[in-house]
Amino acid sequence: MALESAKTMFRTAYSKHLLATNIIASGGLLMLGDVIQQNIELYRGLHRKGTYDWNRSGKMLLIGLFHGAPRHYFYVYLERFIPGKTITCAAKKVFIDQTVISVFVDSTFLYGISILEGHTTVQAWRGLQDKFLQVYLCDWILWPPAQMLNFTLVPPRFRVLFVNVTNLAWSTILSYFQHQYQAK
Repeated sequence: MALESAKTMFRTAYSKHLLATNIIASGGLLMLGDVIQQNIELYRGLHRKGTYDWNRSGKMLLIGLFHGAPRHYFYVYLERFIPGKTITCAAKKVFIDQTVISVFVDSTFLYGISILEGHTTVQAWRGLQDKFLQVYLCDWILWPPAQMLNFTLVPPRFRVLFVNVTNLAWSTILSYFQHQYQAK
């Protein structure tokens, strides 16, 4: 009975309420990635506060919510612009994904989270300049293989969900870069 209700809710969310579902999932999974990263920091004795910082996770939630709609519409239009699941179509989609949405998400994450954490625009810009290349290089390691699977195997309405689930690992990496990484 409960499993059947969950299936119905899932189907409804990913058919009738796809935009809202993608926005909420983007925010929730970015926040969960930060909770995972904080757990790692606490375990290793590197956490600045020594206890979970729910305010920090809330800021990650806000950035994730902000990224939800652009991701949703990006993948809708990408499928219209390059329809199909062939390897060639998927490779084109991955290239556009990496050169458009990844640059947008990575840069707005680094800049936006810094602003939410109380840094000035100059400090946020400096942080973006210091961290972007390393983040973007990691992006190129994780996302192209994941997106090839996404674009060849996953139905279009579930692509943002696939990205969001993969994003759980990615958001842990982003949280590390924002809260632990020291540029040299």
